[in-house]
This record gives sequence, C-alpha cells and structure tokens, in this order.
Amino acid sequence: MKTTVYAAFCGCGKTFICQKTDIKAVEVEYWEYKESGLQKEYIEDVKKHIGKVDYIFIATDPEGLRLLNKEGINITLVYPRNDLRNEYLDRYIERDSTYDFIGTFMKHWYLWIDELKEQDYCNHIVLDSGQYLKDILVN
Repeated sequence: MKTTVYAAFCGCGKTFICQKTDIKAVEVEYWEYKESGLQKEYIEDVKKHIGKVDYIFIATDPEGLRLLNKEGINITLVYPRNDLRNEYLDRYIERDSTYDFIGTFMKHWYLWIDELKEQDYCNHIVLDSGQYLKDILVN
C-alpha cells in the first residue's frame, strides 16, 4: 500500500475524512506531541502508519514539517488561496471552533498562508473556493 502524507491547513477536511468516510486515513496531530516535548514520538507515530493507510494527514506546523522532511518523508502541503479567508472563517464557525481558535487563525491568516508558500521541500496544492481535501486526494 502506498501512503501519501498531506499537511493540510485547518478547515480543509482532515478530520472529516478520517471520521466520516471509508477512506483509509489517519490524522496525527503535531501539537499534541510538541506541547509535551515528544517530537521523536511524533515522527515514529507518523512512520508507523506508512504502508498501513492510504493517507496520513498532519497539520501545517512548520516545525513538524521540518522534522518529517529530515526523516525523508515526502509531504504534500494543502492550503487555501489567500483570498479565501472569509470562506474559512465560515467553515470554522460552522464546525463550532472556539472563539480563541477562530481569532488566532483570522489574525495570522495571511502570515501563515504566506509561510506555507515558502516551504520549498514540499509539493503544493492550493485549494480554490469550495474545495476540500477530499476533492484532491491522489495516491
């Protein structure tokens, strides 16, 4: 089984795919490891799913991306166009994200999207209006 690693921006549909479809996928959340100082465990948890699922979904945290890149793991970044900020605001509200989450993402939107564009060791897929991760999955 070939496994593809997608680092997808919040609101792209990682959790939806894992919880509401029959697609063989897993989500590995870097922040859970980062907050506990368990970066090596993060790498191992990503690696243990390779060959067992079709897709591994991770967050777009640049530190987590660099850790996996150093391990030779190919990553495809998925993020929205800069001008889709309001569409993603609606997505966050619709899924009942917390006020703090929404505020943080809206405050840093342009900075974070621009930072992702600069990651030169990843493949890039930029989502258009109305697109979700499920719309672009390839293996």
